[in-house]
Amino acid sequence: MVKPRVQLHNLRVCIHGGEQERANGRELLDFSTNLNPYGPPDFVFDVIKEAMNDLSRYPDNECSELRAKLSKKYGCREEEVLVGAGVSELIPLVTYSFANRRVLMLKHTYGEYEIAAKVIGAEVRRIEMPELRIKPELIVAEMQQGDVVFICNPNNPTGQYLGREELMQLIEEAERVDALLVIDEAYVDFVRDTFPLHRCVSSTQNLLILRSLTKSFAIAGVRIGYAIGAKGIIEAMQKLKAPWSVSRFAEKICMSVIEPKGDAFLYDTTKKIERSKETIEAEFTFHSDANFYILDVTDASKMKRALLTHGLVIRDCSSFGLPAHIRFSVQRDRANDLLVQTLLEELNG
Repeated sequence: MVKPRVQLHNLRVCIHGGEQERANGRELLDFSTNLNPYGPPDFVFDVIKEAMNDLSRYPDNECSELRAKLSKKYGCREEEVLVGAGVSELIPLVTYSFANRRVLMLKHTYGEYEIAAKVIGAEVRRIEMPELRIKPELIVAEMQQGDVVFICNPNNPTGQYLGREELMQLIEEAERVDALLVIDEAYVDFVRDTFPLHRCVSSTQNLLILRSLTKSFAIAGVRIGYAIGAKGIIEAMQKLKAPWSVSRFAEKICMSVIEPKGDAFLYDTTKKIERSKETIEAEFTFHSDANFYILDVTDASKMKRALLTHGLVIRDCSSFGLPAHIRFSVQRDRANDLLVQTLLEELNG
């Protein structure tokens, strides 16, 4: 047998939420994925039916129509947009294209950044997070020329969002040392009062924004996301992108959800999620900027097993380097009440 590349020897498959399992033969309430609990929007199903007429045709490899719509929505040029099969496709395209030596990331963050770095043999540097907080000054102190710097904003799993002042601090340092700052905004639609980072793309060569539609519209089965960055960055990634990776179904659905009806859906459902968060935060002494929470339960694996007996699935954060913590998403109120009540009973029992 031909031996795998040496970079794969100690590489572990990234763990994700969304476990397909049952407890005592009953359906589970899944808090392990951070999807909008009110999606998918009804109009998506009509789009899928219409897209069935194109089953015999190859997808548009450039996603030209969608790129035009996205550029108009965000006020950028079409050549500054790249559409991919979710952020999970775009992340390795970044490292394949730009990671020459080092890749920086937070100590506790989304695991696919590390895999994308290690598979090409790049050095991974983790930025410390005192009290699980992102400290921009620690990121700035570590940045060097040629670095690729991944920041999940809001961060998964801690839920912290960096605002305008912190983001500008990072962009300025990336420009000064000539590093590539990659801001993953997969959960940004769930954050109040966000900074429109896409407006900075036209004025810098050192920023790339990754966006996902999976979480916001609860369309996890449709793999689509997009990157916004300088023309040169997008062109480099385009060279390595797999042909036809975005299906016609995915492109049509994305075009529908970025229209005003998608904006209206997001506005209505995020208001409901905000109200649910107020109820949850009244029970616990923590806050999250995102649609999920992290909680210290001493032993995450034990708590996960205990909650599973009640038909509740949460995320054990051991894979994030936090074996004492769990992560759970905001669901509809009835489900949230059940989880909160069960969690309190387990913690106080």
